[in-house]
Amino acid sequence: MDINNSSSISKIRILATFFLIISIMLIPIIAKSRTDDQYSNRNSGGNPQISSSSNKLVDKVYNFTMVKDYVNFSNNILLLKPYIYYISFEIVTPHFCHMNISLWDPDNDKYDIYDSRPDGFLLGQFDEKEIPFGVELTGNYTITFQAHLTENLNIHIKIINSGVQCLQEALSPDAFDHKEFYQINKFKFGCERQHNVSLKSDYLYRFYFGRYSPIAYEWKSNTTIYFNITSSIDIEYKIYVNDSLPGVLKLQHFDFGTAVEGPYIFNISINCEVLGVNIAYAIVEIGKIADGINPNDPDPIPDPIPDNNTIPDNNTVSGVEAFIPKEWTIGIIIATGIMVGVPILIVVNRKKKNATGI
Repeated sequence: MDINNSSSISKIRILATFFLIISIMLIPIIAKSRTDDQYSNRNSGGNPQISSSSNKLVDKVYNFTMVKDYVNFSNNILLLKPYIYYISFEIVTPHFCHMNISLWDPDNDKYDIYDSRPDGFLLGQFDEKEIPFGVELTGNYTITFQAHLTENLNIHIKIINSGVQCLQEALSPDAFDHKEFYQINKFKFGCERQHNVSLKSDYLYRFYFGRYSPIAYEWKSNTTIYFNITSSIDIEYKIYVNDSLPGVLKLQHFDFGTAVEGPYIFNISINCEVLGVNIAYAIVEIGKIADGINPNDPDPIPDPIPDNNTIPDNNTVSGVEAFIPKEWTIGIIIATGIMVGVPILIVVNRKKKNATGI
């Protein structure tokens, strides 16, 4: 019994020691795993999105009175290119008014982005209006909310960064991440911009366009575009000739298949009845549409035939040269000698035996 008890105790001690060693080895692994999980939680997604609290530039109820019927944010609203911002307001007391909103960018160019007066309908309590604005120039903006009222009232104003870039809301994530070219620019009346983009031959590309600044007055909102492309071999393609662009945040596109590779120049001209508009555009590669097999191309120039009297560089000659290594030659000679010599020795040995026996 003592021997058995001693043996059982020894086994228990061995198992306890084994589990203790395993536990000690697992402690740093578990600690590292927890650290990695905490780090992952802080940095999930790789590209952190703007949080719901940090993307608010303004979120406040303001008094609008007969004495002071406006709220002005003077050069203290920081907007970042090329993000889309939403400027919204709603009356929160039981009253009515008209509202117009104007915005000045860091260049002091004015955008009239909203005006309810042309519609003729008074805005009532909780009639929320939201105006998108795509930023062309990073910097401090001035924004004025002007109420046209007959009674004192309160209005809730919000200005929020959506965290979405211009065109990103309309393109698929893969297309937006792999765009060949991307711009958002301010176009004043008659302004023309020229861009140079390298494209591959026999590929299909999709060109996207969109207006990202609202225009307050409906009769002034018409925006037209002239657009042409010139290939690397100076062939010009007219795409738009005084064509109307759709409304704000409404996208349009066209597809363009290339016949040659190289730098393509495209010219954009925008006409509008306001001081300026912000236009975003991008080029996305759709895919290869042809293998480029053309029988009209000349045959490739053959390699020159070498002169037999000329010693080629690096001691090389054209064609294939057959040779047998020295080791193989020696091996073959030895093998041949064995194959021939052994039978001869056997025959000679037999003759000697026969001769002896006689």
